[in-house]
Amino acid sequence: MTQKQNILNLGPTGLEELFASWGEPKFRARQVFRWIWKQGARSFEEMTNVSKPLKERLAAEYEIRLPKIAMSQKSSDGTIKHLIQFEDGKTVETVWIPREDQDRVTVCVSSQVGCKMGCTFCMTAQQKVERNLLAGEIAQQLLMMPDRTKITNVVLMGMGEPFDNYDAVMESIDIMTSDEGLFIGPKKITVSTSGLLPKIERFLKESRARLAISLNAPNNEIRSQLMPVNRAYPIEMLMDRVRHIIKEDMPSKPRDFCITWEYILIKDINDQPEHARQLVKVLKGIPSKVNLLLYNENPNVPFKRPEESSIGEFRQILSKNGLLNFVRSSRGRDIAAACGQLASEHVRKKSPPIKIDLDAGPSPSL
Repeated sequence: MTQKQNILNLGPTGLEELFASWGEPKFRARQVFRWIWKQGARSFEEMTNVSKPLKERLAAEYEIRLPKIAMSQKSSDGTIKHLIQFEDGKTVETVWIPREDQDRVTVCVSSQVGCKMGCTFCMTAQQKVERNLLAGEIAQQLLMMPDRTKITNVVLMGMGEPFDNYDAVMESIDIMTSDEGLFIGPKKITVSTSGLLPKIERFLKESRARLAISLNAPNNEIRSQLMPVNRAYPIEMLMDRVRHIIKEDMPSKPRDFCITWEYILIKDINDQPEHARQLVKVLKGIPSKVNLLLYNENPNVPFKRPEESSIGEFRQILSKNGLLNFVRSSRGRDIAAACGQLASEHVRKKSPPIKIDLDAGPSPSL
């Protein structure tokens, strides 16, 4: 017997298209969408303001099926990492990050099973892309949280490169921000990218969610070794284009607008005073905030966390030059739930050692 389709995998656009093909008005699609995503209906019978014939047709072809939590781990700091399993058996990791001192709960969601960007400091990079997540699957990770009503912020910083799955990510944000959906403000959602420049341009024009660009080095030599994407979109190209977008294409940007740059400090690689001074020059003329992250060690990756003295000196140079910067605390390190540590469980068990030669210079172009 053929399994019915899962209506949770249809985003708002897909649902409207389905209903249009059935000759149903758009508002019917919005009704059903609201029942599923906002009111938590798990059967069509619960939808009291939907006609009986429509409910019967939906039930004949579709079901409402959530993914499974295959495993959960809780950190000593309250962070909880969930291994989410979808219907085809593929898994991603999703992280619940509570901050009781700030009355905030952030959920870090994944956008792909694996990642093809190849960043040498990241555990997910050891897992090749198995597939993109659907828009509904990205948003379903929030539905799987034990108390989703407490969620205040969402970061697309889990497994995968969000802009390598751009359309699904954008539709998942529609689900999250919709009045009929999860109703999370767009400024409470941050999408992180390794630097896929064409999609950065689209995102800044099309979305009200926040953008974070993973930079991690102040020059091409280091960045190309840490992040192969730099071979296609080197730092100068990235910065020039971002400056142009801000100046020419965003005349009505908010007064508090700034680009968030993520910079993982790795001992003796990119954490020295000369690197801080280079970073100041690179970001000149761009309204910026720098999120400094301390490297989280991974098995088989030969990088180390920076010394406290290096962190302080690095920050001092940025601050002296008027560059707003913060050290983002690493949550869930003891359960491998922190930045750069996420991967499907089978990959975590099989990962071979990575060899890195930072003296070799940049690799050939993509």
